[in-house]
Amino acid sequence: MSMAQTRQDPYELLRKMQQESLENAPGLPQEVEATKLWSGVGFRLGDIMLVTPLDHVLEILPPPAMTLVPGVKSWLKGVANVRGNLITIIDLPEYYGKPSVFQDDKARMLIMNVPGLNAGLLVNEVLGLRHFDEELERQDLSGLDDPVLVQLNGAFLRDNVLWGVFDMKSLAESPGFRHVAT
Repeated sequence: MSMAQTRQDPYELLRKMQQESLENAPGLPQEVEATKLWSGVGFRLGDIMLVTPLDHVLEILPPPAMTLVPGVKSWLKGVANVRGNLITIIDLPEYYGKPSVFQDDKARMLIMNVPGLNAGLLVNEVLGLRHFDEELERQDLSGLDDPVLVQLNGAFLRDNVLWGVFDMKSLAESPGFRHVAT
């Protein structure tokens, strides 16, 4: 057998590989419907799991050193300088009448993305990015009784955990949130 007889034409080899691939490839579905996912930042407020739209949060930080502000409600913990911006710090659980955030290594501050309002919300824990199937997991909130309910736009149910959809813009517009003086 000569060298020329054992060597295969590269073009012929590619054509044969393509033909085998086409014969063994699984069929493609005629129409694929993409699941509509809702994404947001998950966080814990006491024993309640919440998720807020991504565009409502500018930044997530550990609680910074704060300067106390006299004559304000107890849930306004003070102000802090964050990269040259003066941020008002609100203890979100305390705002809703729950125990204040215990500032451990899980506590975080969510800086709100609300024009004209430089505020950070202290929460018990940030649980990362969460994605929910808009159609399958959307829930009614009629069974929930909690002060935070006024700022929720529905909820999602995943693995027997109810995630309330928290609206930071609604919170920022509420008169009780804006009135901080004692």
